Amino acid sequence: MSQPSLNKVFFIGFLTEKPIIRYVPSGIPVVNFSLAVHRGYSSPSKKETLDYFNIIAWRELAVFCHDNLGRGSWVWLEGRLQVRVYQDKGGQKRKVYEVIAHEVKPLNGLEADSLEENQNLPDVKEDK
Repeated sequence: MSQPSLNKVFFIGFLTEKPIIRYVPSGIPVVNFSLAVHRGYSSPSKKETLDYFNIIAWRELAVFCHDNLGRGSWVWLEGRLQVRVYQDKGGQKRKVYEVIAHEVKPLNGLEADSLEENQNLPDVKEDK
């Protein structure tokens, strides 16, 4: 008998890049993007800290994200955490924590680029 469990996350944050759509060999669309979420202020510097989460969306949600979201778009996101294990080029075992999006809702009227503290966002590139 299986034990009860729960794997659900909710975020409000902004995209650090425009989602780029790609298709797996079976033709299913998928997008990956990074979501920046404010953690709060660190003491004693009083500097705001951001956490970055790798997001994956599939099928119709992938197409929606690609067509409607861009760098700086604020969204409400619901999904689940996934841990993926792989070997890097040096043979080391690595773990990647990703969020599989189930629902993404744009928060219209909010743009990260309009906020002074987000002007210098790093360019986030997907590792190949």
